[in-house]
Amino acid sequence: MADYRIEAVRNGFRDWTARNDRGAEVRIGAAEDPDVQPSFTPVELLLAALGGCGGLVTDRTARTVEHEGLRIVVESVSRPEDDGRVGAVRVSYELELPEGDMRADDAFARGVRLTHEKYCTVSRTVEHGARIEARLPDGTLVFMAG
Repeated sequence: MADYRIEAVRNGFRDWTARNDRGAEVRIGAAEDPDVQPSFTPVELLLAALGGCGGLVTDRTARTVEHEGLRIVVESVSRPEDDGRVGAVRVSYELELPEGDMRADDAFARGVRLTHEKYCTVSRTVEHGARIEARLPDGTLVFMAG
């Protein structure tokens, strides 16, 4: 498994750009701030990562089933008692499988299950959690959890 590095750079007040080492970038901002649109919020990026990882892995785990028209919708559901966290995430795989083809139904269901049980790093990290460390410029650890 690869390690990853993303750099988030401040463009202005509540306006950030995240970049990877391959030159891709995405704008991050507050949804309610019209001055930073179009952009993704951090939670939207988490949901996008779940959908993207699910899609990339499903291409491999469900390769025996034609899934060119696959659409993955990822939604978060939070309640006040979730205390600033996403309470639940729903990942919906939308695809018209051949009617009456139980083999395709079973293969696709198995592929989706394996995606989340075994192969999608993002899904498995969200499910099991990860250690988070926050460090200051001098290297001082000011927060750690997980």
